[in-house]
Amino acid sequence: MTALVEYNTSVLEKVDALLHQLADEELARARTLLFGSSIGQHFRHILEFYACLLGEADSGLFSYDRRKRDLLIETEVIAARASTVRSISMLHDLRHDRELVMESELPGLDGTIAHRTTLKRELAYLADHSVHHLAMVRIALEQELPLVRFPGHLGVAASTRNHQARAVAAH
Repeated sequence: MTALVEYNTSVLEKVDALLHQLADEELARARTLLFGSSIGQHFRHILEFYACLLGEADSGLFSYDRRKRDLLIETEVIAARASTVRSISMLHDLRHDRELVMESELPGLDGTIAHRTTLKRELAYLADHSVHHLAMVRIALEQELPLVRFPGHLGVAASTRNHQARAVAAH
């Protein structure tokens, strides 16, 4: 559990470091490179998934589809940073894996489908999901906000980073 908590914390710390460099307007502006979405919308999506899982883990039942949506996160840096700090704090409270049930909605289906999962599995998913969205954010930053600094591995999956490190070590 410790490794997953640390990895997710590092992902959220990268989000916070980016937020620290952005103005509200830069966060909220719709970008053609992101198919009309904003950097803030990608951050909101990431942060709401964390808030959903971490806020409901003790109940044993959660649904990313029915998560609370907070539009301030996508338009106000201070709201996004507060959400990031809350999630990091909640991550640090996690000590043990547990069984969970995730409910999801499918197009054209009335009601939900229940899936058995675990807290560890969902933490692994959240990290991968976040990295995917950070890859899109990185494209916008590189093309439109060149003064924003970020690590070279932003948006690169852990498995890719590990593969690249093994390839370098083998040569």
